[in-house]
Amino acid sequence: MKKSYIIFAVILFYSSIMLAGAVISEFRGEAGMNQVELKWVVTAEQNLKGYDILRSMDGSTYHKIAFVAAEGVSGNEKTYKYVDKSVFKLSDRTYYYKIQFVNRDGSINNYDKIITVSPQISSARQTWGSLKAMFR
Repeated sequence: MKKSYIIFAVILFYSSIMLAGAVISEFRGEAGMNQVELKWVVTAEQNLKGYDILRSMDGSTYHKIAFVAAEGVSGNEKTYKYVDKSVFKLSDRTYYYKIQFVNRDGSINNYDKIITVSPQISSARQTWGSLKAMFR
């Protein structure tokens, strides 16, 4: 009798994991001039509201920079894209990005992969960013 309870608990645990979240097969970032383009490929989504895009300057403290709504993928691949155009504000930096799954019930699950990107900064934007920083 105890075995049936344990098996039921294990099945219930795995079912709750599968009821919310997404299956990401690829997550990458591409450096561009004054921007970073993030792309992720999803093969399944269940009870998912969308994705929080998080960025860090040091790899340990992350801040939400965007939200991308989920489209309810099941069976087919879907490529999502987000372009971070705010990277010009600081030069010679490595940016760290990660994704969080935002479920319909408001709970959040983390996707473990972290990517790093070092974008190219135009000299005009770098100078403008420095001038703005002086007057803050």
